[in-house]
Amino acid sequence: MLLAALLSVAIYFIWQTAAMPRQGVGIFLTFDLLIMVIVVERMIHTHYIVTADRRLIIHKGRFARDHSIPLDHIDRIDRINRWRIGGKARQTSLVVVTKDQKEYHITPQNEEDFITCITKRRS
Repeated sequence: MLLAALLSVAIYFIWQTAAMPRQGVGIFLTFDLLIMVIVVERMIHTHYIVTADRRLIIHKGRFARDHSIPLDHIDRIDRINRWRIGGKARQTSLVVVTKDQKEYHITPQNEEDFITCITKRRS
């Protein structure tokens, strides 16, 4: 959804080059395209690793630092529903809450398998 909004803004700036000063359009367009690159990078390169030493590593691409969470420090994993349309959730994600109340929002491809893997490794 964010990618579609950024793409439509980029197209608008390209379309409106005659109505605005070229430098202003160029700056806004460059900023918009840079954000698009970061969003695509996060979409493609985000992955979650459960290591043998019982840690969950959250890797969100090259432009963000990795988060390493010991499985013993995970308090709970909550499922949240986003983008409710017609009473039905269009996007779901998980929130990993640690014992010190830090929250990590993640979106694994198969949420049930992810939760099962974490609970098996914790015990």
